Amino acid sequence: MLGSLIVQTPAVADPLTPTKIMLVGSSTTQGSAGDYTWRYRFSKHLTANNVSVDFVGPSNQVFDNIRSAGSTFVFNDAYADPAFDRDHFARWGGFVGTFSGYPTGAKDTIAAQVSAYQPDYVVVMLGLNDLTWFSTRTPAAVAADMQTLVGKARAAKPNVRLVLAAIQPTKWAAGNADNAARVAEYNQRLSDLAAASSTPTSPIAYVPQAAGYQPDFNVTPHDSYDGTHPNAHGEIRIADAVADVFSAAFGIGPAYPLSLSGVTTGPVLPFQLTCTAGQNMARLQWTESPGATGYWFQRRLAGGTWDAQVYQLKFLTDNPLTNLYLTAGQTYEYRLQAAKWYDKGVFSNVCSVTPYA
Repeated sequence: MLGSLIVQTPAVADPLTPTKIMLVGSSTTQGSAGDYTWRYRFSKHLTANNVSVDFVGPSNQVFDNIRSAGSTFVFNDAYADPAFDRDHFARWGGFVGTFSGYPTGAKDTIAAQVSAYQPDYVVVMLGLNDLTWFSTRTPAAVAADMQTLVGKARAAKPNVRLVLAAIQPTKWAAGNADNAARVAEYNQRLSDLAAASSTPTSPIAYVPQAAGYQPDFNVTPHDSYDGTHPNAHGEIRIADAVADVFSAAFGIGPAYPLSLSGVTTGPVLPFQLTCTAGQNMARLQWTESPGATGYWFQRRLAGGTWDAQVYQLKFLTDNPLTNLYLTAGQTYEYRLQAAKWYDKGVFSNVCSVTPYA
């Protein structure tokens, strides 16, 4: 789906030299444990269509949303599928600007990264954290920071091509008129910046919000597991928006064949449940499905009907679980279902246990 963009003459590519793309962003672009990420969807689209591409950047990991706390960020390699070019320049909580206590805004780090990796294309999806974490920051000020980022990227590589992506829909904006207006103004300024600053040597394209993106997890179907970050559906919608602009503006690959048919949401990485018998009790212990924020508990008498999923267990704080007041000699079966915030996903194995008196 195409919105406003600046159409340029397609680049003349050397088929033997991969096109180097640097993806710059925050949590939406980096992703967290258990995610495929929209980077994965974009990469798979290009490689499936025989586009030789090299994603570049100083990181290749996702954010560990389970072990990170406060300002202590932990990163890992727990992708839903790590079989793609994972290099990027995105960081959970990333900003365009630089603020007291947050000295690593992209506008002040982009030049070093472009110099180091020499990308042909720089794709930037930033601005939401600037507007939400610092309520006094105006859309005009954040757009000005993006203008600075463009200038510094060009200073590092004068012929770099840039793709500026809109802030994607969030429940934060959808549920508040003032927030929605701030995001809409910033996205318009970003589109205007792309139009005004694009040059033949260093063209700029604008990626609008992903078409049909539903951030409200109370709506079925939806595209975000928590109102901000994309689930599998949202990843595909964002990849579609970016890939369509690459195709139309630069002749890189075909348009994205957007389809959500058969695409499930929620955690997909398997985990193992173990049950141990005790005196009128059972002890449950389980491994982690990376990124899962909770595990829905179910029990039944052997061969019977599952009880309702009545509560979630936390992997770190509730594991192991002791299920008390069971009938000795009766066989019970258990299973857990992993969830990432509001999206339920993969089930564990079923384990059985017969408590003793």
